[in-house]
Amino acid sequence: MKKFNIILLTSTLVHLSLFAQTHTKIIDMHIHSYTESEFEGKEPDQDYYGNKGSKDAESHRLETFAAFEKFNIVKAMVSGNPESVENWVTKDSNQRIIRGILMYTPDDYDMDSVKFEQMVKDNKIEVFGETAPYYGGTTLSDSIWQPYLQICEKYDIPVAVHMGGGDPGGTYSWSPKARLKLGDPYTIEDVLVKYPKLRIYMMHAGGEDWPEHALRLMAYYPQLYTDLAVMLWVEPNTQRYIKEFIKNAKEAGYLNRVMFGSDQMKFPYAIEKSINFLKSLDFLTDKEKEDIFYNNAAIFLKLKE
Repeated sequence: MKKFNIILLTSTLVHLSLFAQTHTKIIDMHIHSYTESEFEGKEPDQDYYGNKGSKDAESHRLETFAAFEKFNIVKAMVSGNPESVENWVTKDSNQRIIRGILMYTPDDYDMDSVKFEQMVKDNKIEVFGETAPYYGGTTLSDSIWQPYLQICEKYDIPVAVHMGGGDPGGTYSWSPKARLKLGDPYTIEDVLVKYPKLRIYMMHAGGEDWPEHALRLMAYYPQLYTDLAVMLWVEPNTQRYIKEFIKNAKEAGYLNRVMFGSDQMKFPYAIEKSINFLKSLDFLTDKEKEDIFYNNAAIFLKLKE
């Protein structure tokens, strides 16, 4: 009977542990949306492992929404063409979507600072990002981005900036001005100095190229956060880098500013892969994983329960 009770207790504890893991609230700080016309294009149709992505933009939305439901993703920062983001919002009955905007250059979508400020006032932009100056051959510190950053500071709009490199070969096709040096986190230092009240987070934690620069920047600027994003799933080398980054962030005491993001792009299954990889890191406590999955982002976003 004693042996049976021990087995029963062990089984119950395992069940409760799995239950807790399954139902952990998650905020995904890095989701992409697409219109049908732009779904085919610059991003590859299959991932590093040969898995194909969604067949079209609507399938992609449905599969991503299904992942939100399955993994208890209660909030998701969605960036893309404003048309695609609004399409997602209208179909988001659970009010999960945080409106972002994907911009490579300051005049994407015929944008200017006047139009941008009106969109902010109309609650059409809740996060300025993913901003990806890297792909357009600039950095966020360049003068052309300053009117947008001034508006973000004025209205307390968070900024999400792509850091690290991009897709291999992109410089020879859709992003000819992209250069690896433009993805160095140090390129945004002037922004951090000029706008000390700005809520800003790096995407990809500096990527494969600059994880130590990302950590040093976080050390100097305690308002700076980061997400983990594509590094969690895209291929073994990025997983190697991000594992070390998380270890070093923990040792340095910056883990409370690390946030989960999947960067699922055309591959909604990347959400599950990202979650599973993060959960597999045995050097993190359950509390630390919960903080990365939810608590840190909730604080950054100033969410009210």
